[in-house]
Amino acid sequence: MADADRDRQQAEDRLNDIFEPDILLPIQYFAALKRKKFSCGEHRLLVAIIQDAVECFQKHIHARDSKRRQLFLDAEAWITAEDDSGMFSFDNICELLSLNDDYLRRGLLDWRDKERSRRQGRLVHAATGSMRRDPVRIASPAAAIRRLEASVPEPQQGG
Repeated sequence: MADADRDRQQAEDRLNDIFEPDILLPIQYFAALKRKKFSCGEHRLLVAIIQDAVECFQKHIHARDSKRRQLFLDAEAWITAEDDSGMFSFDNICELLSLNDDYLRRGLLDWRDKERSRRQGRLVHAATGSMRRDPVRIASPAAAIRRLEASVPEPQQGG
């Protein structure tokens, strides 16, 4: 029993490291977690389910093709689902692995929001053709269009 508790604590400690920005890739984290021998196959299955969800969530966030986009949407729906009645729900798997489901969910959703705003800022920067070193972050596509329209010089009248 002590070994199972120790394994769960170590798994939670390692999973907490996933939210370090740009330091550790999910594949690196889960490779280290896989090396740790869990006492039973059920725990390895639960870790594999969480791993697959996190990898699909992070890897396919900007997917354009329908298959990979659906993988992201399925992972996002599973992570954000508030219904924990299913045996393999996000909340239940986290509980079985002694992981803080709210902490993990919040960390993934914060990462998603930061990644989307980072990507949107890069796209706006590329669209404006700006030579600035620090791109201006724009909150919406409508704001980006207004910014582009404002940068176009007015036609000169007369002649």
